[in-house]
Amino acid sequence: MTRSSPLRGAQLVPSPDRALRSSFLLDQRNTESSHLDALSAAQAEHTRIRQAAIRVYELHELKEEHQRILDEERREEARLRAEAQIAAEEKKLQELKAKTIPKPVPPPAPKAPPPTDHPAAQEAATRATQEMGRPLEPTPTQREPKLQLPAPAAVPAQNGLGAGQRAPAPTQQAPARQGLALPKPSLPPPQPDSRRPDQPATRAPPQAQARVSNPAVDRLIQIHQALKQLRKDLTLQSKAPGSPLKGKLGAFRREIRGAIGQLTGGKGAHVQSTDKITSLLRESLQNQTLSPPVEVGRFVEHPRSPAEGAQHNDATLPALFVYLINVCAKGIIGQFVNECGANPKAADPIGVFTAHLFSHKDFQWRGQSLIDILLAKFRVVCPVLFGFRGNDKTERGRLAIGWRKDGPAWITEKSHNDRMAGLGAGFAAVSLRDFSKSSKVNPYPPVHYWRAFAGIVNCPANETSNTQYVVLRAMIDGHEQRFLNFFGNAAVAALRLALVEFPKKASQNASEAGSLRALAETLRTESGLALA
Repeated sequence: MTRSSPLRGAQLVPSPDRALRSSFLLDQRNTESSHLDALSAAQAEHTRIRQAAIRVYELHELKEEHQRILDEERREEARLRAEAQIAAEEKKLQELKAKTIPKPVPPPAPKAPPPTDHPAAQEAATRATQEMGRPLEPTPTQREPKLQLPAPAAVPAQNGLGAGQRAPAPTQQAPARQGLALPKPSLPPPQPDSRRPDQPATRAPPQAQARVSNPAVDRLIQIHQALKQLRKDLTLQSKAPGSPLKGKLGAFRREIRGAIGQLTGGKGAHVQSTDKITSLLRESLQNQTLSPPVEVGRFVEHPRSPAEGAQHNDATLPALFVYLINVCAKGIIGQFVNECGANPKAADPIGVFTAHLFSHKDFQWRGQSLIDILLAKFRVVCPVLFGFRGNDKTERGRLAIGWRKDGPAWITEKSHNDRMAGLGAGFAAVSLRDFSKSSKVNPYPPVHYWRAFAGIVNCPANETSNTQYVVLRAMIDGHEQRFLNFFGNAAVAALRLALVEFPKKASQNASEAGSLRALAETLRTESGLALA
């Protein structure tokens, strides 16, 4: 046949595989131009992928920037709302201060009756005038009974005790329930000082500064409330725009708390912390950080007149300085609670720092220390030290003795006892400091330890509580030698009363009373002090 079949003609058309194999077998496959073409194609593909990735990244960045702007807008709106609220409250406060309530006009005084010419009336008036000239004699029921209590032993005048105080030597035949010398703590409200401003102030004897166990007239509670109000006022001012206290109030507080938390035993171990706190207090006292003046009389227990030679005799001091003293006092109390319950020996370096701080002449006002700020804290957290009593099984009694709440519920008995033990040890570490070899004045002399001691052991049998036993044991354990050094034989009699006779008043369910008897036995075996 002259024609070829269709199938044979179709086989002459090259297939893709045949073309690929033919191109692979070509001699030009390894030429420079073919390699350059392949590299160009790969570079173009790489560029395309890279540009696509860049576009995705830029889109993501735009979304992130948009979200950041939205967050910043929300923060600014919140700040403006807060500033508007502060401004509104400040305006409201100023309006309230500007308001006054008019006083009612007093009624006219009644006219005196015309004098009578009756002879009997004239004779009665003459007798009344003669009677007014004679002093009134109290009736037998009005005369107060005199209490015969032993006085503490004589100690150096630098420690705040009178040189004429003497204590009778205790004997084994002494009465079993003999009371201590000082009265129960009491606190009269401050009265205006009648001294002239130019007359130098003199310190009243500690025995005359008694406290009444009545919360309604408790001056230390008033000081505590005034300190809380000062803190609120300064915190509000620090949040105002442009305030010099903005951002600094919290920083000062954290620095002082951290420094107090580093107080440890050993000679010179706490020098760095003490210097740091002293420097901050000096800066605030020099008003390097501007703060409004505040009347210092609101934060002391008794009114004071300007003292000759005192560095600060004005009625006011910078509010920041008083605030930082309050922060120091709060930190000291916190260390006593957190560190000294399980380890009473940790109270001593804190007591050394406390004595140094409040005896520093630069930080005194009108010649006396501001330790009343610390005492106000003690009064709130441990009322037992100031003669207050209460049944620790009732709500009202627990409030009276400083039992703390954790939310709506009371803390456990063990936690409460640990707190009270730390505060008792801390109080002893502060009040039993020896200033006989120092030129400074003891800010809280040992007579206050005696007064707190007496306020506990003179408690009637039906009013004792476990809290009193815990605090009393912490006040004695580890501090008995200083107590003996200050008060001598009177301290021996007081220890016998506290560790032997006072536990006999305890009820059967008073578990902590046995710790006092155990301490008496420990003193007998370790120190040779036989009290029973």
